[in-house]
Amino acid sequence: MNAAIAWNEMRQSWRGLLRRPGYLLLAMATLALGVATSTAVFSLIDQALLKPLPYPQADRLVTIGQYSSDIRNVAAPAYLAPVRGMQSVASVGMLRGWVMDANVARSDQSEVVRSIRADRGFLDTLALPLAAGRNFSVDEDRPNGPQAVILSHAYWQRAYGGQAAAVGTSLLVEGRATQIVGVLPATFQWPDVFDVILPLQPDPASSVLSTNEMIVARLAPDASVASASAEADTVIGTLLRASATMDDAWRAALVRYPPNALPMQRSVFSANTGNTLWLFLGAAGCVLLIAAVNLTSLMLLRALGRSHDSAVRTALGASLLRLGLPAFAEGILVALLGTVAGLLLAWLGLRILGGSVPPDWVRGETVSLTGGSVVFAALCGLSVAMLAVLMGIWRTRNLHLCSELVGGGRGGWSRGAGRLGRGLVIAQVALAVVLLSGAALFTRTLHELSKVPMGFQSQSISLFNLAPVKSQVGDVDAMAIQTQRIIERLERVPGIARVSAASNPPTTTQLNWSFLLPDAREISAQYRFMTPDMLDVYSIPVLLGRGFAEGDTAGGEPVCVVSAEFAKRHLQGDPLGQVVSIPDDDDNSRRTAMRVVGVVGDVRQFGPSEPAPAIVYTPLAQLPDASWQLVRGFGGLTYAYRTQRGVAVDEKVLRDAIAEMAPQQPISNLRTMDAVVASTTSQQKLNLLLVGLFAALALLLACVGLYAVMATSVAARRHEFGVRAALGAPPGRLLRQVLFESGRQIALGLAIGLTIALAGSRVLQGFLFGVEAADPLAITLVLLVLALTGALASLVPAVRAARVSPMQALRT
Repeated sequence: MNAAIAWNEMRQSWRGLLRRPGYLLLAMATLALGVATSTAVFSLIDQALLKPLPYPQADRLVTIGQYSSDIRNVAAPAYLAPVRGMQSVASVGMLRGWVMDANVARSDQSEVVRSIRADRGFLDTLALPLAAGRNFSVDEDRPNGPQAVILSHAYWQRAYGGQAAAVGTSLLVEGRATQIVGVLPATFQWPDVFDVILPLQPDPASSVLSTNEMIVARLAPDASVASASAEADTVIGTLLRASATMDDAWRAALVRYPPNALPMQRSVFSANTGNTLWLFLGAAGCVLLIAAVNLTSLMLLRALGRSHDSAVRTALGASLLRLGLPAFAEGILVALLGTVAGLLLAWLGLRILGGSVPPDWVRGETVSLTGGSVVFAALCGLSVAMLAVLMGIWRTRNLHLCSELVGGGRGGWSRGAGRLGRGLVIAQVALAVVLLSGAALFTRTLHELSKVPMGFQSQSISLFNLAPVKSQVGDVDAMAIQTQRIIERLERVPGIARVSAASNPPTTTQLNWSFLLPDAREISAQYRFMTPDMLDVYSIPVLLGRGFAEGDTAGGEPVCVVSAEFAKRHLQGDPLGQVVSIPDDDDNSRRTAMRVVGVVGDVRQFGPSEPAPAIVYTPLAQLPDASWQLVRGFGGLTYAYRTQRGVAVDEKVLRDAIAEMAPQQPISNLRTMDAVVASTTSQQKLNLLLVGLFAALALLLACVGLYAVMATSVAARRHEFGVRAALGAPPGRLLRQVLFESGRQIALGLAIGLTIALAGSRVLQGFLFGVEAADPLAITLVLLVLALTGALASLVPAVRAARVSPMQALRT
């Protein structure tokens, strides 16, 4: 067969297909939905996991420290010197493990910016040239060295219009003149979004073992991740085992989770995604498989329509290639149109739903289609279409030429096609069960989470962050005075009923601290210092004893209030009157003994899916100054104000009131407590959103596919139904027969799908809360929905079979 004949065959096939726009649109839409879901998820995975880091030889970058999870490690200031001496690393840098607020003033404009602290080795190790200026100098990197700041590229554009002259000028950071020494390049990427880098100024002789830092290293030319891990275990392990503060539990943890080196791509950029992206990919894969099954059913329908023509061609000696060319031509057209439509749907879906993806998953960028996404979509579309075509061609090998040429029944062909069609129905119903089960379980999870009491009230409460400017508020006494003045002024704002300040709100953030118990045990628990009204503002109940009073000041007896969980877990007998000690400085050489005066209700600090932690509350006025200086680095204070019901306070009024008491003191992160509580289930909501969307598409495709298969089966057996009707079979019997056959296939698909869903329950169990993967309510709901959907999809073909005219069917 020459090229001209092949081209003519393809043109004729395309022309014939375009004359049937209904079939073409259905096939294209089926393929487009499968391509769109898989391409959108692939784009997310590509940006989160597969996209190479924008650093030279990024595969040589590692983080070094102790395991905090299977994919992340942490470091302490005392680790820096030993790691710098490792033979397996060429360069080493350290940065603080969290982003914090910093008060910045330019001319007469004050604002709060997001900052990280890093030493000069951090940027040297990444080896990414700056857009302007330089890295921190050796002097700027020393403890108490000169002040300097490096701007992010986005902040440089926003605040200085991208002018190179900004480098070398100064701005006020925490009230101190700070020189801008450099600007990060636009290609710089980090999971946490920040505006400026401030010098970490680590002490090379530090003995602090608190793991609040991260060490980034570049491997030496002849080193590997494994050799770096072994050396890190030796040098850091030796340091830790020599520590006098290491107890038996810590030593056991060191054996189980030894110091190691991890690829930076994995430990920094992929650590937050967990298994969630693979869950989404599995769900999208189910949708693509259902689309493939549906398209195969539609291609079989087309093959049935071409059966007489194929029989004639076969009788005239046409080759298998010549017989399959029309189907291949149609498949190519469907693949092209379906892929283009799928890319458009994927682009639209990412525009609409991309904002729901946590920014740290995608390095602070916007999820979008890439060149790799287009290639992936093309491969998916072409592969699915060609597979469907091949299945259709494979079925045509069983044509009964005589019966086709004389216009008789298509019994031989229909029996084979019927078996394949039934298999396709069972497959798509089974896949739909898997997706719908996941969506039902995530719905049940959110419902269970919504019933969990958080331990506080969030209605009519708003929050903002205030980190006192260091040059204006130097010690804890000045901070307490400023805080009290701001609270008193805000309580005079119309609409505001009560105001309090604390180290952090009752949920979403944490502050771990070391405490010494009455039995001399040293434990780590959550710590929160606050003004006396905090318990009233959040309606946290006092269960035993009292809360804080106005007399709990710096000159009074040190006191504390503990949560019920703390009292239950760490205090024996009556908790009131027992003494809990807190360190006054980093090395725990001095401690303040606090008497427990009350026990308050537990709060779900880590969200409704996590148990309430043990918490110690102390009065803000009694906070040791050294502790305040340390906590100040975590972001300062969170103010909470409760408004009268239905009253909203204008942000400008709020800022003006604060400016009266604390000039040039900016605030940040103004939000409602209801929004904070809602964010605690954001991951579960994202799971439900995407898996639920995929499940809805799967249900739609399964319904369409079932209809296509049953319509094909009824069309192929039209002669049979005519004979049955001529022999006296009433329409009701034919109707029941088709519905029974359909129901049998659906039931088998439900059974297989339910078995697969239960077998894979261990994968989902980690994403669920308060519900088992074999939840009877979810399973019952899924079975009812799919059974009803299958019955509706089979009804029209069944009615068509019942209405077959015997005379017309026998003539055909």
